[in-house]
Amino acid sequence: MSNIKDEILEIISKALEVDNKKIDFDSSVENVDEWDSLAHLSILVSLDKKFNGNLAGIKEMASVDSVKSIFKILENNNLI
Repeated sequence: MSNIKDEILEIISKALEVDNKKIDFDSSVENVDEWDSLAHLSILVSLDKKFNGNLAGIKEMASVDSVKSIFKILENNNLI
């Protein structure tokens, strides 16, 4: 991984069980068929593990619907 953002994209693609080339900054519930409620939970759990449990207290994470929104919340909470 070249940086933390690439690592996060990799985590999201694994949680969604899709090729990492399919996931980018513009990926969302709207354009990734695999992004359903179960996959959403998988993304949250995987990211929470990556950030040592620091996502559990961030309520906004429950309603993220895009990679862009995930990055914005992580940045706003000084995690990336």
